[in-house]
Amino acid sequence: MITIAKFENFFEAELASSLLLENGIATELLNVRMLSMAPGLAGQRLQIELQVPASQKEMALLILNIQDSINPAEELLRAEGAILEGHFQLTSGRHSGMYVEKIRLLQNPSAAKELCAQLATLLADYDIDCVVGPAYGGIALAFEVASLLGKSFVFCQRKDGQMTIRSGFDLNGVKRVAIVEDIVTTGGSVEEVNACLSQRGITVEVVAALVDRSGGKADFGVPFLNLLQLDIPSWEPDQCPLCAQGLPLVKPGSSDKAPAPDTTP
Repeated sequence: MITIAKFENFFEAELASSLLLENGIATELLNVRMLSMAPGLAGQRLQIELQVPASQKEMALLILNIQDSINPAEELLRAEGAILEGHFQLTSGRHSGMYVEKIRLLQNPSAAKELCAQLATLLADYDIDCVVGPAYGGIALAFEVASLLGKSFVFCQRKDGQMTIRSGFDLNGVKRVAIVEDIVTTGGSVEEVNACLSQRGITVEVVAALVDRSGGKADFGVPFLNLLQLDIPSWEPDQCPLCAQGLPLVKPGSSDKAPAPDTTP
């Protein structure tokens, strides 16, 4: 199932769904449960998503007389089951009603390669000699992007709680780099990598990510490019409306990074 339209109003979403059902097209409405349990999310840009089978996408768009406005990266992520709905604790320690599970994407190398090709296209005009990926999520992506661009590759990892360049890499000739990340929420990992590189006299020219979930608030002092921007609400645990609703909390994935404060406004 793929998303073909988004609605702020359940009535409009239900009308569109009913019209498609009458024409023999199966539908699903996402985020209805989240919005019913926590109505306050409606004012924070969480929308109801109308999904149809991928094979019936064109017919559904024709019936509804709407243009295809769904981001191709988002479509691919959803097709791989990488965008999840629920109650999640993020790496930053904040809570959210939506989570991007990049492992679902990396499990399908052909899908990951397609997105990396899009990232490489965004970076093609930048004067860089190396692509850097933070461990662990950015490693595979940065490697593939570096390969597509014909650049060298380096990755960073935490050692004793500090971000450092993996030992063994030859940094001679590495002067200007692009950081490639998977998901940016608070931007903490990118900032750590930037600081690590600066200590070695390496300049970060640009940052690129699959998904910017900061809603455009992340600022690294250099161009920040992304394939998909999601303005998904997140809260400190003591302010989380989903906790107030008693919804079970899931802590997906794993990381060596301790929860960090939110650096976005």
